Formats: sequence, structure tokens, C-alpha cells
Amino acid sequence: MALKLLGIAFIYAVSFFYGQHIHNAKLDSAELHTVKYADEINDAANTFNLNPALIAAVIHAESNFKPFARSQVGAQGLMQIMPSTLRYLGYRNGFDPKQNIYAGSKYLRELLDSFNGNIIYSIAAYNAGPGAVKRFAGIPPYKETRGYVKKVLAHYERYQKVFASDPLMS
Repeated sequence: MALKLLGIAFIYAVSFFYGQHIHNAKLDSAELHTVKYADEINDAANTFNLNPALIAAVIHAESNFKPFARSQVGAQGLMQIMPSTLRYLGYRNGFDPKQNIYAGSKYLRELLDSFNGNIIYSIAAYNAGPGAVKRFAGIPPYKETRGYVKKVLAHYERYQKVFASDPLMS
């Protein structure tokens, strides 16, 4: 048990220190069907210069790959996009998997650009908003956000094994 906790702590530490470097990746054709919406994820990753493992991790954390998920505050679809954010990003249907993945990926790209490629801050901002991350100069002290960052990083590590990685040009 202690060894398992040490291993998990190591993954989080590695994710924190090295996770700032996003990688561009291509889906291995043999594993194409192991991730739901893999084609849409891969297309959005290529369009917005993101690691598809990051997109899959956010989808997993946000909706568990349920395209008709709706939060209590009205966020919609796979990546749980608010309707106003969806419109701001240039999309209309939050329940259409492709539009939702593209909108969420575009927003992730904006956050990564805003936080100089810092994946940890970008994930926190996806949950708590960029203003909160800027105000606290890092992950806000919200229990939900701290848990969200850990969850996304754990999924990210898992999906890294599904997607083959190459260094991303910033």
C-alpha cells in the first residue's frame, strides 16, 4: 500500500515538474478504438497543436466520455463547456461531440498560451477560470480545483500510454 502511494506521489511529482511541456502525439492505429471519440480528439489535437492525451484526460475528468452530460450550472457535453463560452469560441452545439471537443480544445490552447505552456495552471484554469489562477498565482486553494488537477493529471498519464508522443513545438 505504501509503495502504491509512493508510486502515485511520484507520478504527480513528475507530472508537475515535467508536465509543463506539452507533447504533440499521433494515435497508434492499433489502439484507435480504445479511446472513445479518438478521431475527433486526434483531429482537434492537430488543429490546436495539443497532445491528444490531454484532451482525452479532460474529457474523462469532465464527463467520463458522456456526450450529453450537463452540469448543475449548465456546462454541456464531453468537455463541459458553458453555452456562453461555446459561442465565444465560435461553436453552437455543446452536445455535438465534434463541436464540443473542438471548443474545449480551442479553450485549452488559449489557456496554455495564456499561462506560457504551463499545463498545471492551464488545467486549474479550465476548472476554476483563468482569473482565479492569476489571482492566486497558481492553483487556487479550492478543494474542487486541486482535486480536479490531480484527476486530470492521473488520466493524462494513463492516456499518454495510448497516444505516442513527440516533442511539441511551442
